[in-house]
Amino acid sequence: MTHEERLRDFRARFPNKSLTVRGTEWHYRVCGEGARPLAMLPGGELVNDLSFDLVAALAPRFRIIYPAYPQANALADLADGIAAILDAESVPRATVLGTSFGGAIAQCMVRKHPARIERLILSNCGVPLANQVRKRRIANAGLAMLPWPVLQRMLARSIVKLLDAPAQDRAFWQGYAADLVGTRLTRAEVMSNLRNQLEYHERYRFAPSDLASWPGQVCIIESDNDLFGPERRKAQRDTYPQAQVYTFAGGGQSPAVSRPGEYLEVLGRFLG
Repeated sequence: MTHEERLRDFRARFPNKSLTVRGTEWHYRVCGEGARPLAMLPGGELVNDLSFDLVAALAPRFRIIYPAYPQANALADLADGIAAILDAESVPRATVLGTSFGGAIAQCMVRKHPARIERLILSNCGVPLANQVRKRRIANAGLAMLPWPVLQRMLARSIVKLLDAPAQDRAFWQGYAADLVGTRLTRAEVMSNLRNQLEYHERYRFAPSDLASWPGQVCIIESDNDLFGPERRKAQRDTYPQAQVYTFAGGGQSPAVSRPGEYLEVLGRFLG
């Protein structure tokens, strides 16, 4: 099947469920035939279908909880919402895979709800750092001043660039990104997400001792050319000295898309 056919099939097979948590409506998909629970937390795309191919590959082995993010005022609200979804689906503990922005939520969640997480996979994300606050404030202020059509075009180009899909798949992802920012995301949702990314660096500080009593395992997936740079990748490895680490050579920000076979192998070794 083509990418378009696989995406349509994914959306049809796994329709969104809804849950209201403290007055906020969440949407999430439950995918797969396996018994082992896996919560997949999306990145800054905010929606829960970009990783449709990854879900299809993991579905025979896992019961996958795949939320989309509502507009939220704080990262803690997102962590609580995901915990509430696990409650609604009778999942006491799950492996959590957090990708990019989803990795920030996963790191907050393992500290706020440690008993809910069995294993933690941090994929192409970073820890909160004080030296990022000023950069984030400036960037957010500049983006807030842009007209929405201009910001939409910037976001669509950024998504395609970050996915770094093979050349033969690029047209599909360009269409996906254009539809995402053109019809599925609102300006309010995008700006809320940018504020939450700023809050991550303003409010949170993590240390290796945070998880001293947590018995779970950690896997860090990174690329030597992802967004976070050598210093920020080192800061994350230093925060989780117990972690298994896999570094993609030239994998970019989204190795699940740019190098899907290798990415599945890495997940398989950790989850096996």
